Amino acid sequence: MSKQGLAEYNRVSSQTVNGYYCIDRDDPILIHLVETMGSEINDDYSRLKIKEFPMKYKLFLKWTEYDGLEAVCIDYDRYLISNVQSVIGNSSISSDEKIERIRELYNEYDGRTLIT
Repeated sequence: MSKQGLAEYNRVSSQTVNGYYCIDRDDPILIHLVETMGSEINDDYSRLKIKEFPMKYKLFLKWTEYDGLEAVCIDYDRYLISNVQSVIGNSSISSDEKIERIRELYNEYDGRTLIT
């Protein structure tokens, strides 16, 4: 993140953040700045951009970093396990409905597209 981008973040947020690593990647102010500042938010080593995901995956996003290059993807395994556990623990639906919902989750899982 450029010095100008960090200064603008501090101005808008009324905070004093000393580095980009202190800002959550899903921070609404950061997202707004990426959308409005264009290339001015980047420095020589960054190319910030917005990736959108369906809300149902919000708790299952996985951030990775390799040689300074960050990427985000959906951790489908965690998503599937969490949702299957939720279906199994739901006492208000029948066993047949549980089986159907789990089947739907696995069909979604088998047809997933990895987003990076």
